Amino acid sequence: MTPEAAPTLRELLGHPPLAAATSLTGDADLDRPVTGIALIDPSQAGSVEPGEIALCAAIPPGYLADWRLDAAMRRLRDQGAAALALPVTGGETLLDGSRRLARHLRLPILGITAPPLRWAGTAAAFLHAPAVDAAEHLRRAHRALTRGLLGPQDVARALARILDRPVGVLGPGGDPMGGAVQPPPDFDPYAAVAQILTEHGRTTVAVPVLDASGRTVDLWLAAALGHAATAWARGVRDVLQAGTLAVQRWQATRRVELERDARLRASLFGDLLEGRLGAGHRFQQRASEIGWRLDGWHVAFHLAVLGQVDLLRHTDAVAAALAAEHIDATLVERGDGWSGWTTGRAEPGEDANRDLLAALRQVRRRLAGRFDCAVGVGRAHRDASGLTRSLTEAWDAARLARGRPQTGRLVHIDRLGLAQLLAAWAGSETFAPAATRLLEPLESQPGDLVATLAAYLDAGGSAAETAVVLGVHRNTVAARLRRIEELLTVDLANPDDRLALHLACRVTLDRGSASPRSW
Repeated sequence: MTPEAAPTLRELLGHPPLAAATSLTGDADLDRPVTGIALIDPSQAGSVEPGEIALCAAIPPGYLADWRLDAAMRRLRDQGAAALALPVTGGETLLDGSRRLARHLRLPILGITAPPLRWAGTAAAFLHAPAVDAAEHLRRAHRALTRGLLGPQDVARALARILDRPVGVLGPGGDPMGGAVQPPPDFDPYAAVAQILTEHGRTTVAVPVLDASGRTVDLWLAAALGHAATAWARGVRDVLQAGTLAVQRWQATRRVELERDARLRASLFGDLLEGRLGAGHRFQQRASEIGWRLDGWHVAFHLAVLGQVDLLRHTDAVAAALAAEHIDATLVERGDGWSGWTTGRAEPGEDANRDLLAALRQVRRRLAGRFDCAVGVGRAHRDASGLTRSLTEAWDAARLARGRPQTGRLVHIDRLGLAQLLAAWAGSETFAPAATRLLEPLESQPGDLVATLAAYLDAGGSAAETAVVLGVHRNTVAARLRRIEELLTVDLANPDDRLALHLACRVTLDRGSASPRSW
């Protein structure tokens, strides 16, 4: 068995319990291995083994400005010491000349603000018995995590206090949930195993929270350690593993609560869709008890999952994604996904509708690591009966959005009106060949101009929204639109040209797609 490499001086200083020591001579020469701690007399220097930190437990007044310090540095350099550690209480500072000499000798000088002997004991324990240090952190984690049920963010905060390092929650696709920890580029969220990753000398530890099957990742707990010794990183991995068990306990309890609440919500939601919530006091009171607002103006949306998904397992994640985009919504599991609605006292204007669409587009991106979905949005309607209408519109729009990847699988019901009226004519045998001929000049050009044109027209002529849908820069969209106008000799500002091109794009894309037409 290969012996483990000794931690470097930089890693030792990065260990949270040893934070009372800092380098007084800069960051140079901190990557040398440390093998132990040796106590020395400040005037005699004493004998030090190569790789040991020479520690002065006490120094006489004026020592930091005395010639004896320079002499001690030279002797310690000759003996191969890893560093010289000195107490720096009392306001004394190292002279610039001594700093320059230490750098020339390549001997770091450490200043210790804690009691030196206590610091030396902690450092020696970390060097020679890292398992004891890890066990202490694990004991503290166990005590903190078993006092009650803690959600993922609460677990992360508790572990951050114990480790004295940032701890965060990542989604199953590796996206940060709260921003405490950013995963490094080589983090693999699809490998359901603990990962210890080092980039530019800084270590991140990530441990998966698995679902009940033990095969699928629900979340990740991740800790950013900075410069960390291998033994310390492994100890942190074990602490995070204890955190995942706490999260799993919370999830099991949360699942029971969700199942109970889902039955109540489903029953009440059925009453809402049947129009009964506005008919009597009893139904309205039930809605009020679970926090549903039925008065005011409502805008409904529906997130339709593409594929088979356990809805209850992801309800909290959907709610968190909505909250992250500042969408204050009521959410209900419904059939193939989730229906929700926002409520306000006044009828929302065009700007509010546009902001909601942009926010829902971001919600869809946030959930991409868990599942793909199509989003439909209804119109604004008033009171309980209006909410029922908006929910129906959102459901229909989501069904149509499933077959419209060119819109980012997000459709507002208002954007379907003209297309629905003209769908029969646009699909006729007369129009289809004409549409193909109209767009033919774009087919041989680079840049996927037909898809760009369709996305631009579906986005109501917004180049910024088109760029978001296509995942390209806005300037790229503008250049493609200029090229389209040149090739087709059309004016995209002309309503007649836009209508003809929109219908032609729809027919051309639908004829070339394996999916059925969806207007």
